[in-house]
Amino acid sequence: MIRIDRGREVAPGIWEYSIASLRLCGKSSQPLLDACREIQSILGDPCRQQAGIYREGHDQPDMTCPVDVGAKYRVAEDVKNGPRFRKFEPFDRSVFKAKDAASA
Repeated sequence: MIRIDRGREVAPGIWEYSIASLRLCGKSSQPLLDACREIQSILGDPCRQQAGIYREGHDQPDMTCPVDVGAKYRVAEDVKNGPRFRKFEPFDRSVFKAKDAASA
């Protein structure tokens, strides 16, 4: 299992995380899923390897998932349905470039 250590809360709902075995760290509101995307970008196909998120001082993970599955999803929340898993879609920065070009 790939260990993801959840660090301190750096902003409301944003947590530091680190993966010592891969020398990675980051900040996220969904550290397990974002870490899975980072792991997959480095290792390629992780062959259904498990990732687990651990709190400081705990020797058992709070949550686990296969890396390839965690990389495919994000958590979306709405008032009516609460938190749900949704398909991950990378942010499209070209939207801002097109808007800036149109306003220039």
